[in-house]
Amino acid sequence: MDLSNENIIHVKKGDVEYIQFKELLKYSDKIKHAYSLKPLKFKDEDQETPENYKKICKELGIDSTKIIKSKQKHTDIVKDIQEYTNEEFDYVDGFITDKPGIPLVTKYADCTPIILYDKVKNVIGNVHSGWRGTLQRISQKAVKLMEEKYSSNPEDIIVCIGPCIKQCHFEVEEDFINQFKDEFGSKVIEKYYKLGEVKEGKQKYFFDTTSLIIENLQEIGIKKENIFDSGICSVCNKDLMHSYRAERQDASRNIAIIEL
Repeated sequence: MDLSNENIIHVKKGDVEYIQFKELLKYSDKIKHAYSLKPLKFKDEDQETPENYKKICKELGIDSTKIIKSKQKHTDIVKDIQEYTNEEFDYVDGFITDKPGIPLVTKYADCTPIILYDKVKNVIGNVHSGWRGTLQRISQKAVKLMEEKYSSNPEDIIVCIGPCIKQCHFEVEEDFINQFKDEFGSKVIEKYYKLGEVKEGKQKYFFDTTSLIIENLQEIGIKKENIFDSGICSVCNKDLMHSYRAERQDASRNIAIIEL
């Protein structure tokens, strides 16, 4: 199966498969990027993880020994990286940098990957936005950090949204909906959920985190025409990518990687 569509291309090279964004490929003289697919697995405790980093980095022309990554705890913390370090950051869910040769990595199994590129100031960002990160507006905070650290203009920033759990499979309950209503307001959130079935006496809902993230980004000045959604549901495509909702405890992780 080929996932390619108007915004992405699906690349297959032996046992290494990944997607890339067509918009970012326009700047391939400045940046390298990818979102990994199966059969590559990424879990820090997996022995095959270092080898899989080597495999995808070799295809992209990236030094796998210089990767910056985090343990990711569904926070709203974005870290500015000024030099390579082998520290594996705790409680960090996003990175930005303007330094070349420092690959930024985030890991996924249904959460939303957000890749940022300021094409004027030549600044990159890589943000992991699970539902908790979305609730805490981590995408907005990443853009604001780019403004603060590098004087980025949101109008110059390209945003690429990778595969994630889409509304078709993101079933939640009322307490989830209420948290988002408390943060964003009922009128805003009503646009982003549909009623599901009542199961065991509980009303279910299907929530659209991708569209909410896009609205949040537009609120702070990101242009609509600079936002590119892969349109890929990780659960629908569980045969091609890791999905916690589909695979539960057996799920490994996909990675998003970007480097100047």
